[in-house]
Amino acid sequence: MNNLTEHNTNLRRLFASQDKTEIRKSVDLDSIDLVLREVLTIKEMREAGSFFTGQELASKVVSSFQAPITFSSVVLDPTCGAGNLLIEVSRTLGVEATLSETLKIWGGVLWGFDLHQHFIEATKLRLIIEALNRGVVQDCGLEEACSFFENIRVQDGLSLEQLNLEKVTHVVMNPPFTIMPSPNNYYWKKGKVNTAGVVLDSYLRSLPTGCNISAVLPDVLRSGSRYQLLRCFVSSLLQGDAKVWGRFNRKTDVDVFLLSGRIVPNAEGSVEWQKPNDITETINDFFDVRTGPLVAYRDPEEGPEYPYFYPKNCKKWAVVNEVVEKRRFLGKVLDPPFVVIKRTSSPTDRNRASATLINLKVPVAVENHMIVLKPKDDKLKTCKKLIKVLRKKRTDEFLNERIRLRHLTVGVVKEIPFIEEI
Repeated sequence: MNNLTEHNTNLRRLFASQDKTEIRKSVDLDSIDLVLREVLTIKEMREAGSFFTGQELASKVVSSFQAPITFSSVVLDPTCGAGNLLIEVSRTLGVEATLSETLKIWGGVLWGFDLHQHFIEATKLRLIIEALNRGVVQDCGLEEACSFFENIRVQDGLSLEQLNLEKVTHVVMNPPFTIMPSPNNYYWKKGKVNTAGVVLDSYLRSLPTGCNISAVLPDVLRSGSRYQLLRCFVSSLLQGDAKVWGRFNRKTDVDVFLLSGRIVPNAEGSVEWQKPNDITETINDFFDVRTGPLVAYRDPEEGPEYPYFYPKNCKKWAVVNEVVEKRRFLGKVLDPPFVVIKRTSSPTDRNRASATLINLKVPVAVENHMIVLKPKDDKLKTCKKLIKVLRKKRTDEFLNERIRLRHLTVGVVKEIPFIEEI
């Protein structure tokens, strides 16, 4: 993080030079991510969760508040990074004639926390430059200008016992998508969980009733089976919307959604996490769905030899009638006919549910990176119908709305509408 010193030094020079072209560049919400990629390693960015909200997404986040931001509002970004979202919030505020008068007002409205001093410094400097970019008269020095942002400070945003949030009217956030140990309280189970979920959970418990929230969150919180209890909790407190956005940006291969709403006790499940499915028949009605039983790195190559299937030897949409590869295996084997789907799957793929029909006359071993769909009627024609369903555009559209992760889950595959004529 020390490499950010040079970036912040350049911002200080801009304050002195008043170079209008460079000033505009320094508060461009799309360029800061590229600038920081030049001074930070990808490992540093991941560890800090420092992937910054671009202009289009930031505009959508701030415009999604249910109540307007005014000079009497208090807008908090608990993981503010280099300040992109706070800069976008400042653009909803007016300016006074001078820099000092403007920053006195902005300083009361804009609150931000981050663990890294260099990010806090960058946030303050960029907000000051944003005010200059809007034409205010510079009537104070840089240190005095920074002093107006006393509520933008180095602070662990998860140390909520140290914070008084009663004045906060709006929260805007793009929390880290990193993985952290589970807090092991409330409904959180042991293991690793997404930090963004813990941040969201913590603030919903601590913010005052009526507070407005607008957040950029990883799609795993919206669609992942592990976060079902988090979604139930959010729905009990938040009146609002969850809207699919898509990929975070071109250089960050994570899909996100926007969660916006207002804290209302007993909200009665108002958040619609997925579009309602009006189809009455799904894959689960006709197939038993499970992951393959064989774990390649764990299961020894011992015991009887079986035909063996895994992602690399399962050609998309093929019907396998002959043995292509064998492996010894002591675990559970499966009787064809059935269909296998590759678990690895991205919204950018031409077909989300890339499938192969296994039609051998002997039991086979299937690796756990495949999802197995065994027809309940044991008929080959049911498997063929399934292949047709999975190839349809409607199936891709359903999956791209339902789960924008880089893999499919058994639960989501069960929900796919089972309609051949589309």
